[in-house]
Amino acid sequence: MRRMVWTAACRMGFEEIDSQHRLLFAISNELLEISNPKSQEPEIKYLLRHLRDYVEKHFSYEEKFMEEKKFPGLSDHKQKHQKIVAEINNALTGSASMSALKESLETLLDGWVQSHILVEDKKYADWAKFHKIID
Repeated sequence: MRRMVWTAACRMGFEEIDSQHRLLFAISNELLEISNPKSQEPEIKYLLRHLRDYVEKHFSYEEKFMEEKKFPGLSDHKQKHQKIVAEINNALTGSASMSALKESLETLLDGWVQSHILVEDKKYADWAKFHKIID
């Protein structure tokens, strides 16, 4: 079990988006901290649904925000969001056991942070800084 740690590197510079990312880390960490997936099945399913619902809400907010700022990479960013939601849904419905679900989640959440927040969301933050949308 590896906790997701919020660091300065995760910060985009937009208060609401950073706050939403922190909450996503908190929900994710609750899932990652489950030590006995078989006996905690209801908790895993609840937290995973909560994560999926919040991710969808966050992505919607983030996309609208980027659209308002006329971010040229928005179409590609939306596709990446759709892929993450599909992966969460697949983990929810496609795992053969609670242990397999937990393993899928650990991989998914780690990849999501590493590739989406630290790479894809940073593309927007860098673009926004270049265009003086943020300092």
